[in-house]
Amino acid sequence: MKTDVSLISELSSTGIYTLLLFLSKEVTVDIGMLGKQRLPMGHYTYTGSALGKGASSLKHRIARHLRKEKRKFWHIDYLLADENVSVEAVIVAETNEDMECNLNSYMKSIMGAKVPVKGFGASDCKKNCGSHLVHFPEIENVDWLVQKLVRHLQSSSGILSVFVVD
Repeated sequence: MKTDVSLISELSSTGIYTLLLFLSKEVTVDIGMLGKQRLPMGHYTYTGSALGKGASSLKHRIARHLRKEKRKFWHIDYLLADENVSVEAVIVAETNEDMECNLNSYMKSIMGAKVPVKGFGASDCKKNCGSHLVHFPEIENVDWLVQKLVRHLQSSSGILSVFVVD
C-alpha cells in the first residue's frame, strides 16, 4: 500500500519503521562518536523503533527523520544531512513490540544485507545486531526491497504502511 507522506500524522503512537535510503554516490560522513565513515553508493535501510509518547512516538520520530533542518543527535541524523543521501520510502509497522532487531536479522540472513558501519543506530541494541543501518550492494530496484520487507512484516506485525517520499 503506497500512501502520501502527509498521512504520517495519522499513525498510532508506537511501532517500528524502516527508512529506505539511496546514496547517489560514495560518501564519507562524520557520524558523531563513530567518526568518519565511508559508505559506497547504493541502497540502504535504517530500522528504528518508536515505542514512546510525544517526541518518542512513531509519527514524531519519522517526521523528524524526514525533516532536513534539525540538530544532529542520532547517528542517522549525520547520514541524512548529506546531500547525496535521499529517503525513497518509509515502511511502518504499528506495533507495541520492539521488532527492529528481528527485522535487521532477516535483512542480513535472508536478503543478503551487509553491515557498513558497526554500531550505527545500535547503541541501545539488546540483541547485538551490530548495526541498524544495512547496505544492499546487489540490488538496483527498490521495489524488490519494499516487497520483501512488506511480506515479512505482514506475517509478524499489525497495521502496515508504506510511504513513498518524493
